[in-house]
Amino acid sequence: MAEDEPKKVKCAKGAPGWMCTFADMMSLLLCFFVLLLSFANMDEVKFAKMNGSMKDAFGVQRSQQIINPVEGTLMISPNFDSTPFNVRQELMDIAEEFADSGLVEAAELEDSIVIRVKEQLAFDSGKAVLRPEFIKLLDKIGKVAALADANIIVSGHSDNVVVRKENEFGTNWGLSAARAVAVVEYWAGKYKIPASRMSAAGFADGKPIANNNTAEGRAKNRRVEFTVRPNTGGRAFTGLKELQ
Repeated sequence: MAEDEPKKVKCAKGAPGWMCTFADMMSLLLCFFVLLLSFANMDEVKFAKMNGSMKDAFGVQRSQQIINPVEGTLMISPNFDSTPFNVRQELMDIAEEFADSGLVEAAELEDSIVIRVKEQLAFDSGKAVLRPEFIKLLDKIGKVAALADANIIVSGHSDNVVVRKENEFGTNWGLSAARAVAVVEYWAGKYKIPASRMSAAGFADGKPIANNNTAEGRAKNRRVEFTVRPNTGGRAFTGLKELQ
């Protein structure tokens, strides 16, 4: 007599019902241990004691003297050390408006924006009076700097050609410094930017960016530069705050 075939049981489609509960439990356990790790601090003193116990047990651990133990470090940095994107973008957009003339250049650095303006746009030769075209640029930068609570360093630069004797400034030092001061005074008067957030410096021909032996190089060296940084002690804005 032939053996009866085993009775077939029809299985439901999909994973069994207990699988969802099991997956939820594993996810919760994973989150629990991640939170424990994030809140934990490394106690170096206890770690050294544990190493000592291992040394006594196996005789292979070298001794290490702990002078200034570290209690622990945060796993997440509480600050973002960068200039706010909207400030960067606004300043770069302003420089872009004047870029077609070839007289304004801008560069993004890690902690600042540097805008370079050539003499042809800013001042007449040998003078420290703001030109109308330059004032338009100063107005745009001044508004952004005032609202963004930013620090501004204005620096004047010249070529190595000796200033004429009849010139009111006498030397390139006086001329470059007077041009930087003219910019600072304009912003202070119109946009009320406090003196604590602005500084002016004259470098004469001390920091050339081109060869002073050619007319083209000297034209590039005659310039005014603005370095704009956030006025927050080196940090642009505060990110995650530590819980007390």
